[in-house]
Amino acid sequence: MEHVDVLRDGVRALMKVVRLLKQQHQHEPGALAPGVVGLLAVIHGQERLHLKELAAACALDQSTTSRAVSALVQDGLVRRVADPCDGRASFLELTEAGIDAMRRSDDWYTGLLTAALRDWTRADVELFGGLLQRFAQSLLETKAQQEPLEAAR
Repeated sequence: MEHVDVLRDGVRALMKVVRLLKQQHQHEPGALAPGVVGLLAVIHGQERLHLKELAAACALDQSTTSRAVSALVQDGLVRRVADPCDGRASFLELTEAGIDAMRRSDDWYTGLLTAALRDWTRADVELFGGLLQRFAQSLLETKAQQEPLEAAR
């Protein structure tokens, strides 16, 4: 499966780039960690999002997500809004500061990607983006199929 070896090496190279970008972005004023940006993006893209749903959407366990959300609330980026149907639960939503922080981070990444892809055609960028999303979805589905097998062992 030589073609899979090429992809495996490509994934390793991509992970290295992500680590380097993470290090570089940390030095930007007001920069957010990529994981934080991911959480904010999911919260921003959903209405009436509970913590449990955020954890599932980000493929994180609930305790990790709970700690991260508590930090985001403390930093003023996210607020909890009481769920009128369940007094024990709350919805998560971004504050204006959270929306602004996410926008600044998106602008930074967009600028970087635009510069990196300046020699690519629009069709190539769209094809790569679509294939990357398809690849990520296939990996998630494969992992989900393997979990019941691993649990049965």
